[in-house]
Order: sequence, then C-alpha cells, then structure tokens
Amino acid sequence: MKKSIICLFFILSIPVFCFSQIEDKIKKEGVVPGVIYKNGGEILGYIKKTGMTYTNNKSFPAPWQFQSGIKFIPMDVFEKNEKITNKFYETYEPKDCDGYKYDTLVFESVKYADMSAVGMNMLPKKMFMRKVLENKISLFHYFNSPPVVVSGPEGFEPYYIDCAKVNLVYRIGNDGKLKLVNDLNVEKELSDCPMVVEKQSKGEYKAVGSEGESSRLSKLVNNAIFREQVRLMAIEDYNSNCK
Repeated sequence: MKKSIICLFFILSIPVFCFSQIEDKIKKEGVVPGVIYKNGGEILGYIKKTGMTYTNNKSFPAPWQFQSGIKFIPMDVFEKNEKITNKFYETYEPKDCDGYKYDTLVFESVKYADMSAVGMNMLPKKMFMRKVLENKISLFHYFNSPPVVVSGPEGFEPYYIDCAKVNLVYRIGNDGKLKLVNDLNVEKELSDCPMVVEKQSKGEYKAVGSEGESSRLSKLVNNAIFREQVRLMAIEDYNSNCK
C-alpha cells in the first residue's frame, strides 16, 4: 500500500515538474505564450518579448517594435529542446502571416499609409497593428517610428517619448482603408447612417460644453480642439445604432 501511494505521488508530480521547467525556461528566454495566425490556421508557440529601447542609460517603451516583425518559436520546438538558441526562432513579418496574439492583445497584419507624415511613411506598407475594437468600424493602435539617426544634445530621448504616444486608426468594414481617427469625415464617410450625420451637423457630439448645447462656437471648439474625441463618439454611436 505504501509503495502504491509513493508511485502515485511520483506519477502525479511529473506534470507539475514539467510545467515548472517550462515556466523557468519562459522566464530565462524572455518569451510569452502566443499564437501566429496564418492561412486560416493557428500556430501555437512563444513570442520573444520586445517593446523596450534604451538610450543615455534610460529605458523607454518602444511599442513601434511590434509593428515591423516578431521572433517566434513553435511550441514543440521550445518545449522539447533543453537549450534554446537563436536558430530556433523564426522571424514573422506582416507579409508572412495574418497576425498574432499574446495575452489578450491581438495584432492584425494590415496595409497602412501615414498621410500625416512627410516622407517614406506616406507610402502604403504592411505592418502589424494592435486591434483594440472589432466592430462595423474597428479601431487600431498605430505608432510612429523614431529616426535611425538624430543630432543634437538630447539624442534619441525626445523621439522615443513622442513615438510611444498612440495614434488611433479606424477601418470601416473588413476591407476599408485604414485612416487616422482624427481624419474621419463623419458627414461623408458615415452617410449611410443619417442619425449620426445629423447629430454631427448639429454639434451634438461634444467633449466639452453643456448637454443639448448646439452653438456654433461649441461645435467649432469640439471639432477643432477635441476633434479625435468627437469622432470616437460618432464611431461608438455608429457601431451601436447603425447597420
């Protein structure tokens, strides 16, 4: 009886020991469990952590790093090899897959042209964008990338701080063109929903001002200074009430 209990304990402890080994390896390699979406299927594995950059002995968030590509290792490769080397990692760029996910964060491979920039970023190119809302009008996070070379005593630091600020991008339907929320023309692009267009024309979407107030000054202030917030209100209204 005693031997049976010992054997049973040993058998039950094997999965716990293996799980502990995997957890230790995850911490050591700096990866997170993730999924690659490709050709309608899923590839389970682990994604190498990025999203940080350094300058002047300081660390800064670098969310733009997630847009260009990720390093991924399939689950079976990661778990069966005791020692993980760089050769086991695969690099996935936006052209290689439909997107990826880790934790609760979903990134989709999309084509986007940043028309607010001057230079090469104005040309459409594929990138990963984090989808923060999926609906009739979907929302994504987009980050500018810092320059490769800078001059001046402050170096890269101000660029890293500025590029870590999120830009909200929207897409109407699944095949619509991605644009900055700030550039949404409510009357034109949401014309299939007269209710939203009417509320916008009357100045009823407002980040500041009294409820029901529809003065020209209030409308001007909201659509100029609080332009993005007003358009997010129109998007929310459209998603909730329009076809």
